[in-house]
Amino acid sequence: MNNKIYLALIFIFAGFASFAQNSVLKGQVIDGKTKEPLAGAYVYFADRKGAALTDAFGQYSISKMPSGTYEVKVKYVGYKEFKKQIDLTENKVINLTVTLEEKAESLQNVKVYGKAIIESEASSRRTEKKANNIMNVLSAQAMERSPDINAANALQRVSAVTLQRNSGSDEAFAIIRGLEPRYNNTLINGVKVTSPDPASRFVSLSIIPSDLLDRIEVSKTLTPQMEGDAIGGTVNLIFKDAPEFEYFKVNASAGYSTIFFNRKFDDFSHGAVQSKSVSERFGPDYKPGQGNFSRANLDFTQKNAPVTSLLGFTYGRRLLKNKLGFIISDSYQNQYYGTNSEFNIAQLDTRPGKNYQPVISDVANRTYSTQQLNNGLSTHLDYKFNDNNKISLDNIFLYTHLAQTRLSIDTSILGGNGGRTGPGTGAVFNDNRSYIQNQYVENLKLSGKHILSNHFLFDWAGIYSNSTQNAPDRADISLNHLINPDFTSTPNYLYNVSRIWQKSSNKDLTALANLGYKSGLGKNNSIELKAGGLYRQSNRFNNQNEYTLKPTPDNLTGGKTVFTDIYAADWVVYNVTGTSTSDKANYTAYENITAGYGEFKLTLNKLDAVGGVRVEGTEQGYDTHPVVLDVKSNAKKTYTDVLPSLQLKYKLTDKSNIRASYFKSISRPALYELVPTPTFGQSTDITGNPEVKHTVADNYDIRYELYPKNEEQFFIGGFYKNITNPIEFALNSLDGGQANTSPQNFGTATVTGAEVVYSRFFGMLGVSANYTYTYSNINTTKIFTSTDANGVSTSVPKLQSRPMQGQTANVVNLSLLYKNDKRKAFVQLAYTYTSKTLALVYPNYGFDYYQQPQSFLSLSGQKQIDKHFVFTAKVNNLFNTATTIKIGSLVQSRDVYNLGFNLGFRYSL
Repeated sequence: MNNKIYLALIFIFAGFASFAQNSVLKGQVIDGKTKEPLAGAYVYFADRKGAALTDAFGQYSISKMPSGTYEVKVKYVGYKEFKKQIDLTENKVINLTVTLEEKAESLQNVKVYGKAIIESEASSRRTEKKANNIMNVLSAQAMERSPDINAANALQRVSAVTLQRNSGSDEAFAIIRGLEPRYNNTLINGVKVTSPDPASRFVSLSIIPSDLLDRIEVSKTLTPQMEGDAIGGTVNLIFKDAPEFEYFKVNASAGYSTIFFNRKFDDFSHGAVQSKSVSERFGPDYKPGQGNFSRANLDFTQKNAPVTSLLGFTYGRRLLKNKLGFIISDSYQNQYYGTNSEFNIAQLDTRPGKNYQPVISDVANRTYSTQQLNNGLSTHLDYKFNDNNKISLDNIFLYTHLAQTRLSIDTSILGGNGGRTGPGTGAVFNDNRSYIQNQYVENLKLSGKHILSNHFLFDWAGIYSNSTQNAPDRADISLNHLINPDFTSTPNYLYNVSRIWQKSSNKDLTALANLGYKSGLGKNNSIELKAGGLYRQSNRFNNQNEYTLKPTPDNLTGGKTVFTDIYAADWVVYNVTGTSTSDKANYTAYENITAGYGEFKLTLNKLDAVGGVRVEGTEQGYDTHPVVLDVKSNAKKTYTDVLPSLQLKYKLTDKSNIRASYFKSISRPALYELVPTPTFGQSTDITGNPEVKHTVADNYDIRYELYPKNEEQFFIGGFYKNITNPIEFALNSLDGGQANTSPQNFGTATVTGAEVVYSRFFGMLGVSANYTYTYSNINTTKIFTSTDANGVSTSVPKLQSRPMQGQTANVVNLSLLYKNDKRKAFVQLAYTYTSKTLALVYPNYGFDYYQQPQSFLSLSGQKQIDKHFVFTAKVNNLFNTATTIKIGSLVQSRDVYNLGFNLGFRYSL
């Protein structure tokens, strides 16, 4: 017992002794000119352990320091290093306000090649200001403050960027300057990312948690060093880099979708989903019976929606005398959300006097219940051999699990089983679906930077990128019944059951290298020359196996089978071999790219000129498996593009630039878009087109930039694009039932637009706004049908002028900001408006699918409690804005999502 008492006393006295040595250094780091706080500055002691990173309000605190004399240093990108000797006394708090002066760029120093870590808004403004091309940068700080939790929603705050979503709201792709996702590039740490989607070449940005990112760079013009397949722009997702100090941050939150205040969450047994099809389990010659297919994943139940939960952490530091650096980040998001949807099928009205105009043939009311689990893991290692040589290893792994229930009631307006004799009568289909999808995206990059001499820099990278989508046992059951003219109803009959197993993969191997030379040409003048090349080998495959299960005819009547429940349902396997040996959607495809470039940067006092030429050779091809007799089973095409560019930047003052740019760029068709066989879609069947050509564009830009203070900016600019052979999805036919679309070339298009960006604080209140106007025009041939006095209809081709698919004329982002440095609070009220958008091209003259104008309002706030904890709140869709698509005056679809919110905290060292 005495030993325990002595031991306790030792710990107590040790604690007092430690407390006696607890000196504290605290204060704020500010800009020397503007006196604004600098977030993310590194404050440390040169000769002792102890460091801190300034928070969003520029404040820092270093505690538990023994008394003594220290040299305090402060580093911040773009500023001169601060040094000062201080004396720390026992149990004393020393307040030190650090004023940093901006550092002039040294043109003689080859180390300007170095890469800066930027998380703050102020650093983003400096990146935009010093960039060789026209870009917008969204910082980690801006994403933390915003109402958004993923890269997609955060990106829509950038000028000239909108989102394209599907009905289930589980996919989101960037539209830049009115050009749909196919015209834009998605990069991870500067390198293209593969796509898990079997019918496209882009990745849904909704699967990328924003808290993994250091920043998002949206490049709207291209230099020769950048890959040339981006007409709208490039979205570069920059993940966190190894810090110069020990860095630890945790965030957690919980949320809910208010759509479930008014209805339940529809679910099914996820464990009943069979990972492999019957032919995969038992071989292609096996003849399955109804017992080979699970039933519980078609047994739909209702429950209270679970709470959405989010958790993430980041940890990094340097070891081995700062030679080895690492950082690891993980973000887990388990979201539950829903959509109430109206989906109506339009078809040509062939009745006399209707002129073949579109008419609604079926009205479907759908409810989606979705669980989307995203997990992102980012790791980075780098080793500095010396000041001139460094190698890095980056691995980004993204996983998303989607479990979705879609319950649909489809009423036939025209035709159908027995026809419709009046409102509330006719054939009614219950079409219910369970769907599980797993996507994996991995980017592994090994790279190096080597300063060979005072003038030469060599850098290289090898990249492995692999994406996979696995959607096992998509189960769809269709029931129907007839409502008679007297409103009596037949029983529900089993109509059809389909089971689809689908898997696709996209794999890239890339090697690139660049050699740079830089030299001064006297005071304030320099020349920089670069040359390099890239080789990429890309392969994709898609495997699909579908079984159709038909109801067993009633043994007594030989008629339809009455449906009571899924477990009593009796069916026969219509295609006992499935479609694994004959499905036209099974294919392999490849794309090989060889590129080289030469680039110069000439700095003459206030003028920067960056230009050169890039040459890209492309080889594309596909094979269907097995050979499909009624289509072209394989094809190969090659083409070479010469892509010149020139970027001019004139520095009017230290705070303002004017820029002008020209570049030529391309957009390649996605690999599947060449394959002339159908695959299933969410609402339409998609068929490729081996004759489709790649798109080429000439792009012109001009922009004026002003940076009054750290977080403030004013941009105004314009752009013009002349696009040859634009690719758009168009409906081939509308004969009822599933519509069929394919990629097609539509002549030449022009895109003209203007952008304005403004951000400024007036004391504690601020405003951040941007407006983009875009006008596009393309002339395409449509079918024009007229009826004469005798009722005779005639159809002739007619040229129609229209905007490009995905183009929105007006985009507005307006945020009202409140920032209180003293109370360490920040609030943002964010408004977004998009005008009418062309969603899909219709084959008949004057009738295209248009998404109607939308207004969104979101609210976010954060309050710092102490030096470690920050409480956060995010609320989205306060207006409960629906997504509505019309064809003429007819509503084709309407999706309602309702308000969603998250409450949480951040903890950092």
